[in-house]
Amino acid sequence: MKKLLIVLLALLLVAGLAACGDNDEAPAETTETAETPAETTNGDDNQEQQDTQEAPAQTGDTILIGVSQAFTDEFNTNLRNTFENYVAGIDGVDIVFANANGSVAQQVTDVENLIAQGVDVIVFRAVEGDAAGAAMDAVTNAGIYLVVDETPVPEGSEFDARIVGEQLDHGRMLGEFLAGLIAAGEIDDARIGYIAGSASAFALGRKNGITETLPSATFVAGGEEGFMLAEGWNATLAQEIVEGWIASGLIDEMNVIATMNDELANGAIAALAGNFPDMIILGVDGSELGQHNLRNGTMRATTFQDIRLSVSAIIDTSIRLVRGEGVNFDDVEYKLVNPRHLAIMTVDNIDELIG
Repeated sequence: MKKLLIVLLALLLVAGLAACGDNDEAPAETTETAETPAETTNGDDNQEQQDTQEAPAQTGDTILIGVSQAFTDEFNTNLRNTFENYVAGIDGVDIVFANANGSVAQQVTDVENLIAQGVDVIVFRAVEGDAAGAAMDAVTNAGIYLVVDETPVPEGSEFDARIVGEQLDHGRMLGEFLAGLIAAGEIDDARIGYIAGSASAFALGRKNGITETLPSATFVAGGEEGFMLAEGWNATLAQEIVEGWIASGLIDEMNVIATMNDELANGAIAALAGNFPDMIILGVDGSELGQHNLRNGTMRATTFQDIRLSVSAIIDTSIRLVRGEGVNFDDVEYKLVNPRHLAIMTVDNIDELIG
């Protein structure tokens, strides 16, 4: 009987140990099951990492560039056409335009309309540099990249890049041209009547550069300032200025009429009406009008701006800003990019320059 009890107790003990062994394995199974949420979490993390890695692919999305132009003259029309042709060759970039036609108030409205269209960057040519603050502030306050093209801007204004050639280079080239005429014996000196389209310090670089390369040049009209102002780059005003010089006899004291652009030069040519064949007329821009006057002999030289180089620098800079790539500034502090787009143009090299 005792042996039987011992056997029964032994069997119960073995069964109890077996049951305990089964219970010990349960937490292990629970632990394995508990790992499932961790795998799900890792899956979410991987998806976030994938989303982060895919973000640069957004650079392939269409970039919309807005251009705020100041005037509707020949130069700005050619500039717009060049923008359109250049962008047409770039996948994923579109461009829209607004033109203030000389109105500061309209340019503010233009900028607001461009912002409403969802542009990524605005290229800005100011109607008046000193009055451009409101339009520029509207762009920066909207968090949109701002690229200033050539024109002056208010001191302390904010922008992301400024594409601008050295304005003094226009004058320097014209001064070198006149120096060449003096060296060749065509003229003894340079007595200049200068017509400006703007009195801003920025624009006057086009005049002041002349004396850097031709210190002997004198400006015989406009008193101490040395220039007459055809405000707003108005060719009709330029014509009236020269007609005033003719009426007063001041025209006899000059052998050169230099202007800030080719349209002002054309106004001067209209006033002269072929009566002063030895007068040397100089312009700036190398526009189609300027080229026409070079070919017919009424203008001697202009500074040619290769608009293609300007547009290339503007669009490439705009794209790099939107994509978060580095911009190759010539002056990092002032965020300047020099398109290096100037050359002296005469009747002898027109075809070479325009290609």
